[in-house]
Amino acid sequence: MFLCHGALAMLDWKNESMGQNAEKLLLDISAHLPFTTHRQLKESVMAASLSRILSIWTNAALDALQSNSASLKFSLGGNLDTIGKMLDYVYAHWEHPLDAVKHQTKLIFKNILRIHQATVKGSTTKLDPFFLELINSLLSLEWHVKGKYSSLGCIVECVGIEYILAIDRTIPSQILGAMSDQSFAPYASDLLETMFVTHKKHLTTILEGNTWIDCWHETWVSPLLLILCDGNPEQATYVTDYYLPKLLKCSPESLNYMIKILQTSVESNVGSCNSRGALGALVACLRTARAHGHLQFMDIIHGGLASTGYIKQGLVHQHDQVRIDALGLLCESHRSTEMISEEEMQLIQFFIRYNLNSQSPAVRQQICSLLKKLFCRIYESSQTIHKAQQIKSKQGLVKQSVLWDPLITLERYKDFLSSFCGILFEALFPGSSHPTRFTALTLLGIIADIFPSSEGKGQKLFQISQEVVSTRIEALLHCLASTFEEVKILAYDVLMKLHPALRLFQDPEKLQALFQVAMQLSRSTKPYDCVTASYLLNFLIHQKGLLKVCLKENLLVNTFHSDDNMSADPVEEHTLAVIKYLLENLKGEILQAEKSLLQAAASFPMYGRVHCINGALNQLPLSNMTLIPEWKEMVAKLILMCYKLSAVVSPVVQSSSPEGLIPMDTDLERLQMILREIQPCDTNDYFSEAKMLKEHCRLDCADDGVENICTEIRGEEQQSCDVTAQMVLVCCWRSMKEISLLLGKLCQLMPLQALSTFDALVTVEQVKDIGQYFRHHLLKSRHRGAFELAYAGFVKLTEVLSRCNNESLNKLPQQWLCSVLEEIKSSDPSSKLCATRRSAGIPFYIQALLASEPKKGKTGLLKMTMKELICLASPSNVPASTIPQVHALNILRALFKDTRLGENIIPYVADGMRAAILGFTSSVWAVRNSSTLLFSTLITRIFGVKRGKDENSKKNRMTGREFFTRFPNLYPFLLSQLELAAIYCIFAIVVLVNFYFLPFFTFITFKVLLSLLKCF
Repeated sequence: MFLCHGALAMLDWKNESMGQNAEKLLLDISAHLPFTTHRQLKESVMAASLSRILSIWTNAALDALQSNSASLKFSLGGNLDTIGKMLDYVYAHWEHPLDAVKHQTKLIFKNILRIHQATVKGSTTKLDPFFLELINSLLSLEWHVKGKYSSLGCIVECVGIEYILAIDRTIPSQILGAMSDQSFAPYASDLLETMFVTHKKHLTTILEGNTWIDCWHETWVSPLLLILCDGNPEQATYVTDYYLPKLLKCSPESLNYMIKILQTSVESNVGSCNSRGALGALVACLRTARAHGHLQFMDIIHGGLASTGYIKQGLVHQHDQVRIDALGLLCESHRSTEMISEEEMQLIQFFIRYNLNSQSPAVRQQICSLLKKLFCRIYESSQTIHKAQQIKSKQGLVKQSVLWDPLITLERYKDFLSSFCGILFEALFPGSSHPTRFTALTLLGIIADIFPSSEGKGQKLFQISQEVVSTRIEALLHCLASTFEEVKILAYDVLMKLHPALRLFQDPEKLQALFQVAMQLSRSTKPYDCVTASYLLNFLIHQKGLLKVCLKENLLVNTFHSDDNMSADPVEEHTLAVIKYLLENLKGEILQAEKSLLQAAASFPMYGRVHCINGALNQLPLSNMTLIPEWKEMVAKLILMCYKLSAVVSPVVQSSSPEGLIPMDTDLERLQMILREIQPCDTNDYFSEAKMLKEHCRLDCADDGVENICTEIRGEEQQSCDVTAQMVLVCCWRSMKEISLLLGKLCQLMPLQALSTFDALVTVEQVKDIGQYFRHHLLKSRHRGAFELAYAGFVKLTEVLSRCNNESLNKLPQQWLCSVLEEIKSSDPSSKLCATRRSAGIPFYIQALLASEPKKGKTGLLKMTMKELICLASPSNVPASTIPQVHALNILRALFKDTRLGENIIPYVADGMRAAILGFTSSVWAVRNSSTLLFSTLITRIFGVKRGKDENSKKNRMTGREFFTRFPNLYPFLLSQLELAAIYCIFAIVVLVNFYFLPFFTFITFKVLLSLLKCF
């Protein structure tokens, strides 16, 4: 194949320099390469190479034909076998999953058309039967075939549009109808652009003056207006986004035609919540025209195209998209420096008061995106205005500026931004809804980014810090307590952008109160409270006075000693201090949990402390660390803490039924069974604890750390609480989650090159130990939440190992992978691998090891693993345990679902399908169940994700030609399976008939049929 590539690329196919030998070589390549070899190609690289070679072949054939090669004309006609087989390749690959193959396939088809034109040069090619047959065959296909659009576009470029319109005048409407699906909208709009541009050229050549435009409008504009007014909302949106800009670019004068038609029906067809109406269509056309430079806002207002009343009506319309289009009309402009008029500012303020509480996430995102464009325009235009003001000042023309005063415009900008920020801060009142907070905080963050609170020199139009007072800061802090984490993130970002200018946090009493609140929240039994504590601590870490306040109040005694001579970054000092304090508290909680896990789950679930440590580590400036010895000691303590905490909570998540593990069960036999099951790992005595826990009871604590935390518990007067199994389980699996994420984060602190240097915070031995920890828990945990999040931490570790230059560490993933595959194959009865729960964490473990392998390499681990797994997943004649087969089927399912493996997994789809279908016939239910799940995953991998509720959807379909071209080995296999199924059906029918009509001869007939069946 590559020899053919070299010959096609390097030889000169023009000017008949090689004579008859060139034509013979060209035909020989076409006879062997594309129609036999491509069926054996599985890997994506080879498929892309083949498509490239075929594209080069068509270019070479076209060059040879254009050199007046007479003999080739008789061999490369469109109705001959060579071009016919090339067309078969196009039809089979025009929807290939690889974009490179799809692109080359389009080039091949375009070259085929040009080759046929060259063979019939001099004749009436537009009436040629080959083109007519192609047009009819393509139009007969359904519009859900993406390859149809590009192919029709190529034909239109070759022969024009008039013959297609002569066949069916409704084709433009049909293509617009296909734009109700966003995945087809780009293809449809490109085809329509090719068609109406070609149609315009054709009409201007045959008609004089502007008489052509009425026919053109009837064909291309009238269907558009019908869809914009009364069409499907999604279809109207995609038509506006993809089709309308191209139409206006081709014919700007059509805008006036559309506006005149829509203006006549605006009053009668305002629209509703399900329809845009003429008002929505008018606003959409004006928005698109302004965004692409065909109109300016003042032209719209003063030119009578749309009144301010119409725009206001659109800003509060029932239909979401009409409101977005009206806002886009105000915010979007072709020039980024176009000034904002006073009318626009008033309309924007009118809009924001009624649309902050939008319930649709998509609408909220669009509102924020459009307003960001507006703020950027304000900033850019203010810079232009400031420069104009400086020029006028130098020329002494300030007093002559009667028509326009730059200073007045800048003052209007500042007043508008101040008023806008006031509206946003007012919306953050206690009890405000999540959509309102999300929109307001997002917009405040955008304003803070565009107009930062810096103290440098230069022109400052607006500084958001000047709008922040104590009540507004408290509103931002209250947002950190929201139950929605995205609101916490947005509030934290706004606070971080504002904190250099906030004097409120320079008050030691305020810092002390916030620090104490964060520590209390970090031990709350509500999971979202510990997230609040993490963000609050991360914010406090950046405050300059935190360390002094904590030392003054003896909160960090024996944990951190400040050094006046230390030149460390304050953020690094504060991070180390906070982590030390959290760790000391956590040690005491772990010791208490070893005595009573029920007490820990009810009073101080430990995951909150670990979550805060994780968050604090994210603030660590890794590129500029100075406290290396302290951090090395801290990392070692954190790793040991993780192991101790894991030993306390892991017996619950590793139980065969963690969701049903009820420690307070009164059935003594069940308790003894559970106790025996999790021994010897578990040493807790919480099975004998009472159901009702008195949290004010005195706790016997051995060391000072425990005494500290016990004092905190005794000092709080809390009510008795009913400890449920869910509380214990949540405490345990969330603790495992935070441990996994923390260990993964610590592994990322490891340098990739200088592992033996003094600066290495994590040693090689520690990394190996962490890897063994992940291996143990991923392969042993039964609770999905536990092993899914252990997988997240393990992925961080494997990514570090794959990039590491240390050879012993770089080979660890391969060693771990071979070890677990051997354990799966061994079928050892003593193995503790979980065969239920879809193999629990085993697929995640292998998934993490394979996904970290470099994609640009040879992917040797993936090939080795897939070969082993497919062998195990396939039925075997040798009687053995079915557990390895179940594991293999479950692992294959996880690998086929993993998008990170990309196209490297596609060559194994056929073998996976074969193993899944053969697994249906197993007598073991576990094998049949796993096979069904694998089959479902493969169907999704082949045909795409089903995004609609329609069972007969045309989106997730593929022709038989395309399917068996991609997976040729499945054709004989599926045929044999269908034949076998047909035999079984006939056998079943005959048996039923005999049982009903011939009961006396049933047994004899059954034996005869069984003997016949064995022959097959």
